[in-house]
Amino acid sequence: MKRIAIIGLGLIGKERVQAVEILNSRQKAVSIAAICDPGQKDLEIVAGALKASVCNGVEDIIAHEPDLTVVAVPHDIAPEITKKLLSAGLNVLLEKPMGRTLAEAKQIAKACLKPQQLLIAHNYRFFPGVAALLKDIKAGHFGEPVGLSLIFGHGGSPADKNSWKLNRERSGGGALIDPGIHLIDLCKLAGGELEFAGGQTWHGFWKTGIEEECRMILRGKEIPMIDLTVSVIRWRSTFRLEFFGTDGYGIVEGRGRSYGPQQYRRGRRWGWQSGKSQAESEEIVLTSSCDEVFADELESILFQKEFDSIGHPCTASEALENMEILEAWQQALKLK
Repeated sequence: MKRIAIIGLGLIGKERVQAVEILNSRQKAVSIAAICDPGQKDLEIVAGALKASVCNGVEDIIAHEPDLTVVAVPHDIAPEITKKLLSAGLNVLLEKPMGRTLAEAKQIAKACLKPQQLLIAHNYRFFPGVAALLKDIKAGHFGEPVGLSLIFGHGGSPADKNSWKLNRERSGGGALIDPGIHLIDLCKLAGGELEFAGGQTWHGFWKTGIEEECRMILRGKEIPMIDLTVSVIRWRSTFRLEFFGTDGYGIVEGRGRSYGPQQYRRGRRWGWQSGKSQAESEEIVLTSSCDEVFADELESILFQKEFDSIGHPCTASEALENMEILEAWQQALKLK
């Protein structure tokens, strides 16, 4: 039986609880040994339903000696919690990003006592359509790479005004760090080393000082042209990846829930020559609700001993590279 602890029972922490339930339905022996979140009013009720202990702090979590501790708290308090857990020898899954700055990420990494002790929840690589597209890119399915386009826009709500995510000190930045760090991770998986070629940011709606819309032009070692757009003011939730090469293209749209089901489709160059329109000639590779992404990531951490180049949880070293790219972009865009 694998025993996990969860610190933070907000939106993502509850996703982790559901992930454990899904793994149990897959006949994977996992239990939640302890939970900790002083801000949750119904914590005792949740703990009772899970048959888990309620912990008052990090020291209580450490005393339970879980196989894995999930840290799912705001960005400003996650680093100190994570460092304490790592220094005590516990294995940790930290919700992205790995700190608010590169310096903070390096401090977290220094607290590790052993290899692979720390993993970062860059779980977009576990979206079924995204994973399939990345594997097709690596396999050369579309011929010589030409370009990759990524668009990720949050619909948002009026309640965002009071969210800690719009506070630069608490969040570490705006759209570029969250959710942008997810796209940096995907760009790096697809294109290898990345070079900043240009970009622009906009802010002015929420007026909290964070970047609300970011657009970047990049060059990848393996993909000549990459353009990335990430926004927290798109009003309609949007997620789209489009890769094209000399022989064809692949398109991923949606990521479940308000973004719609995720669909991965691919087409060949001049597919219309088959007698159908180009759109009709496309192949739908898969469609997914994406409801089990958190469970897939957790299963890979707890039960898989060998991973392929894409379908593996994000290591601390990979996350550090993502943070290095983020900081370089912030400096290039003159973001404080």
